[in-house]
Amino acid sequence: MIITSVKIYPFDTTEMGGMILAFAEVVLDDVLLLKGIKVMEGKGGGLFISYPSQKGKDNQFHDLVVPLDEDLKKQIRRAVVDAFKASDL
Repeated sequence: MIITSVKIYPFDTTEMGGMILAFAEVVLDDVLLLKGIKVMEGKGGGLFISYPSQKGKDNQFHDLVVPLDEDLKKQIRRAVVDAFKASDL
């Protein structure tokens, strides 16, 4: 699959003690839109992404989107982080 576009939407919660810096949308092969990807700042200052999730009956959060191919997972992460850095947010 090819990442055909990435859009970044600022949503900085760090001033309120949160870790979210932005939300992202990723389009794959011009046919699949992934929404609700969070760009977050780790405790060590690095950036990571979190896929949309839902709280289950076990009070744990479970991802709603799970890339099964490790290479695609890395490509999405890199594309989102690069787009976030390029957006000068």
